[in-house]
Amino acid sequence: MLSVICNGRLVDGRTYNGEFLNIVIENDTIIEILEPDCKLPDNATTIDAKKNIVLPGLINAHTHGDTSLAKGLGDRWTLELLLNASPLTSESFRLQDKSLAARLSAVEMLLNGCTACYDLFSDFPIPELQSLEAVGEAYKKVGMRAVIAPLMADRTFWQAVPGMLDALPNHLSRKIDQISTAPGDTVIASVRHALKNWTHTDSIHLGLAPTIPYHCESTFFKSCRGLADEFGARIHSHLGESKMQAVVGQQLFGCSLTEYLDTLGIVSSDFTAAHCVWLNQQDIERLADRGAHVAHNPTSNLRLGTGVAKTREMIKAGINVGIGTDANTCSDGLNMFEAMRMAAYVSRIHQPDPDYWLSAKDVLLMATEGSAKALGLEDQIGRIAPKFKADLVFIDTRAIQYTPLNNARRQIIFQENGSGVKDVMVGGKLVVQDRKPVGIDYDDLRDKVSESIVRIRRISADQEAMVRSLEPVVSKFCVGLSSTALPIDRYIGL
Repeated sequence: MLSVICNGRLVDGRTYNGEFLNIVIENDTIIEILEPDCKLPDNATTIDAKKNIVLPGLINAHTHGDTSLAKGLGDRWTLELLLNASPLTSESFRLQDKSLAARLSAVEMLLNGCTACYDLFSDFPIPELQSLEAVGEAYKKVGMRAVIAPLMADRTFWQAVPGMLDALPNHLSRKIDQISTAPGDTVIASVRHALKNWTHTDSIHLGLAPTIPYHCESTFFKSCRGLADEFGARIHSHLGESKMQAVVGQQLFGCSLTEYLDTLGIVSSDFTAAHCVWLNQQDIERLADRGAHVAHNPTSNLRLGTGVAKTREMIKAGINVGIGTDANTCSDGLNMFEAMRMAAYVSRIHQPDPDYWLSAKDVLLMATEGSAKALGLEDQIGRIAPKFKADLVFIDTRAIQYTPLNNARRQIIFQENGSGVKDVMVGGKLVVQDRKPVGIDYDDLRDKVSESIVRIRRISADQEAMVRSLEPVVSKFCVGLSSTALPIDRYIGL
């Protein structure tokens, strides 16, 4: 089946910046880009994109779909306080809660022009095939592409940080002792079963996400590498997100976390490192040499006060950098327009030379082609070009942010907030039309989410009380640990 998108203004991170061009689509794939005066194919369905910018679907290189039910839980949370609150996010979820969370995340992303994501979904304590299939089906039903990489660890946050358990009062320590991860070999066996029996091979892929280097034994990480090699799956991990992580890495391993993972054989062309704030130049060069990818999450880094990543240095070294939103608990919206704008802004506080700053073109390329490479889908998505999937976003140029329309690409990056998104297409099919999701009943989804939250809040009341009691102790301990001097500094201040 042929269709032609006519009269639209194309924008991408390469060459298009508002030119009127026609896009010819066969089934789910772009086959040709035509000048406006070219003859259109016979028997093609015409889609009029008049008064629309047509953009490649944005790609979220790092998020956590399970946290869509945990919006608004924290305010002045550091990363460590967010991890301390993990019992409030998804640990009490039933199967239907996991499906609801994934659907809600997918809808939010699609409404904001995002057509694919790398979702590090938490299925605590053991990622199971049934749960992961439910998450995959949720994305598929809404109409989004996804790489689902379940978070995995064989230590809890409190166990992983040296000295933290000893710093807790006895009554809180006893409560923490009741929270445990599953044995590492059990987790690995369950994920192996999921990879072996995974059936969503067209638009939903399965990956691995050993969460934070020192939350996992070295043998656990090596087992993840073995699974990735055996099944052709990708690996995604948080790396150098906060100063405390960098400090703990030095204490435990005598080297940076990047070097540690490299000695385990983890860092490779199928590896995506999220955040990478507290990396030194040697770490950056190591990632570049191995062909690894970075998922830059500037909004989350600012929200959690972890510092500012040196993305320009990464790009100069040859690292592929994508852009992510991170989670609803720390970003707070799954809005790639906000993430792109913030990526451009924070690049400008390192130094006054504008040649060092990320441009609108840079960040749009990162959020499309860069993120596609991080997902391992660079030959399928992220571009408006022949042989690429017809994943497209239609932005209404009548919106206030485009009046007047002087430079389409710049106005998308520096002014668009998602409100201009009118339609979204994935694989040649409209999944958002007139600002409404097509594949699901949003009112029904909202009602079910509301019902689910009442139950979750009721059964997690004891955990919430524990988390709030832990917060001042955990904060004091982690802030103290973070005061340890390091050769690098990623805070912006005196």
